[in-house]
Amino acid sequence: MTKILKTILISFIVLLILAFALVFIGNFYCTVSDVQESGEQVASIDGELLENDDFIARTYGYEDRLVFTYIPRNPDMIADYYADYDIRENNNTIAAGDNRLYEDVSAENPIFFEVPRQESAVYEMDMVIEDLDRNQVHNSSLTIESQN
Repeated sequence: MTKILKTILISFIVLLILAFALVFIGNFYCTVSDVQESGEQVASIDGELLENDDFIARTYGYEDRLVFTYIPRNPDMIADYYADYDIRENNNTIAAGDNRLYEDVSAENPIFFEVPRQESAVYEMDMVIEDLDRNQVHNSSLTIESQN
């Protein structure tokens, strides 16, 4: 009787381990296979080094669009800002703003731009952000070219 009990207990443990392994591998497979390839690439950014640079600039290039975000460096900061920006495609302005007010800018609500992208075009963006007292808190320029 003891041998039969041991055999049943060992079989039960082996089945539990196999079931756990199958569930784990199945979840991993579903998670990995559900991820879509975005072709994301981060562009390099050049700008003045400001002592009070309050923003982190992030730019993402996808096959069909470009996304520009300017996120406050302090995650707890919520404030209003003025922005001057110029986005160019092959030296032609496709979006621009002069002293445009952005209210309640925060990590959850960054200054954000999205523009369509042509495969072989060259994109440039200039950005200057000022606080309400007109102190410059960010200044950057960038160029994005196709890697082809």
